[in-house]
Amino acid sequence: MITVDHQDFSKCWRFFLRRAWMAILLVFGCHSPELYAQALQGTSVPDFFGIDSNTNLVNLADLLGANTFYNAGVYGQNTTAWVVDSQLVGTNLFPEENISNLAYTYESSDAVTSPGDHATWCAALLGGYAAPGYFLNTGIAPSTSLGSAALATSTNSDGSFSVSQQSLTAYNYAASHGDVLSTSIGDASDTAGVGILSGLLDSLAVANPNTTMVAAAGNSGTAGSVGGPASGYNSISVGALDGPTNYNVVASFSSTGPLQTAWYDGTNTLYYNNGASTRPGVDLMAPGTSIVMPITTNAGSISYYSLAGTSFATPLVAGGATLLDSTAKTAFNSSITNAATQSVVIKAVLMNSADKLSGWNNGQQIVNGVITTTQALDWSMGAGRMNLNAAFSQYTSSAYVTTSGGLSYTGFTANVANVGWAYGTAQLGSQNSYQLANQLFAGQYLAVTLDWLRSQTWNSSLGDYVDVAQAELDLMVYQVLSSGSDQLVAESISPVSTTQELYFQLQNDGTYMIQVGYSTNLFDLSNSYSSQDYGLAWSADAVPEPTTVMLLLVGGVIVFLELEGFSSLLRRWCSSPVSDR
Repeated sequence: MITVDHQDFSKCWRFFLRRAWMAILLVFGCHSPELYAQALQGTSVPDFFGIDSNTNLVNLADLLGANTFYNAGVYGQNTTAWVVDSQLVGTNLFPEENISNLAYTYESSDAVTSPGDHATWCAALLGGYAAPGYFLNTGIAPSTSLGSAALATSTNSDGSFSVSQQSLTAYNYAASHGDVLSTSIGDASDTAGVGILSGLLDSLAVANPNTTMVAAAGNSGTAGSVGGPASGYNSISVGALDGPTNYNVVASFSSTGPLQTAWYDGTNTLYYNNGASTRPGVDLMAPGTSIVMPITTNAGSISYYSLAGTSFATPLVAGGATLLDSTAKTAFNSSITNAATQSVVIKAVLMNSADKLSGWNNGQQIVNGVITTTQALDWSMGAGRMNLNAAFSQYTSSAYVTTSGGLSYTGFTANVANVGWAYGTAQLGSQNSYQLANQLFAGQYLAVTLDWLRSQTWNSSLGDYVDVAQAELDLMVYQVLSSGSDQLVAESISPVSTTQELYFQLQNDGTYMIQVGYSTNLFDLSNSYSSQDYGLAWSADAVPEPTTVMLLLVGGVIVFLELEGFSSLLRRWCSSPVSDR
């Protein structure tokens, strides 16, 4: 039984509240005054660092596993990644960086056009690249083409700024012209995900399903404090990890869940369960303190600024999404590129491959003998710390696509590899089943993540959005028994989230099956919503190296895709790992 509270506003009052375009927004970053003077030349890609508990410099690409992509020749080529910030990225705002792969800019006629340090550092971390001879030059995805879009119509000394309806078109432009959109700004008051920024990005994610949105959770440091647009439903919400704990613990300032669940019908905001906070607010974690970046040059030496904030964790995750997108566009068979670059697939793979840090808890309990969670993710760290090494392995192992080119195949049971991802469609009242081909054993851990989008539409003439519907998809794992009956082992059945996740240790040897079910809708303002696309990712640990075969099922026809010599193939297609642009 779903209960809702109604906040009834007249259309005039609603218009005033939602269109007060001079509302103050915040940059979700902070700069520590501590400076470092370290000689870091001759290091590997990328050239920015973290500082661990022993004040050692840590290459964050190594920590996050990005070198696995680099070793395969993937650096972000064939992609465009946008940074949407208060101000524009400055190509040489800091002489040590002099970013040379900034290919596109966008600003409205009323936007501030001067470059800002916050936007520039975010771009540098995501995928900045400078010409040879500059000291610090590369981000996580240095071969991407960077885009920069500015939102601010005026800025304030405390980091806050104002926007207008016209300046918000920066998001529209970036979403429709990029593969990845990274934004580290937000409205700290919108913890229910129904504000303008949340509604705009969620709507743009639906309209541009191959653009992955990544947003900073915020720096409020308390439970239930994630701000918009990260508090919405269709972006990857990113929290910050603490350097003094070797990036194994959530930073004290990082905003966390749980959040309220609400939806907006164009006039009223409706709340689930009388406004109870039952929804995760963070999806992924990345380093967000003690990030060493350059600030000045003195007599040939470099001084370094230590950055902190979810602002700077966010472009690291956006860089990871860009590397996955680049892998698909560089090396995958063209018949699955569209599926592989769907934001729900990218998000599912990044979350499913994340490291479960100490204390991770998604509320799993034994209910009638079944591992059950209605929470799906950890309130503070979501799915855990991004692990790009595991993401690469999972992404390139196997794929099972049942939705492509307007065709969808549902109500099936398919045999799949023990590690892989899927892009499919669920129909209301039906189930799609993925039976793992190889036997699993007691003691192995199985991770499964399901992700989909809330349906929303944006009305550009009104500068507002409307929620259409939110499907409630469920995630189940069964053990397949010889008797012909399947035994339910685990289920993630959050009634409010657009993500379900299971991570548990198997108790018995046997054959296992993953099932995606579509039981009902959280709400349906269209009165006809009954079909939902989704991304699914799964992995059983202690498995052999990734296979060289990918499976494709389109309209019920299986096609085998050969990825022979994957690493060498990528190297052949990438004449230079990082090219001067």
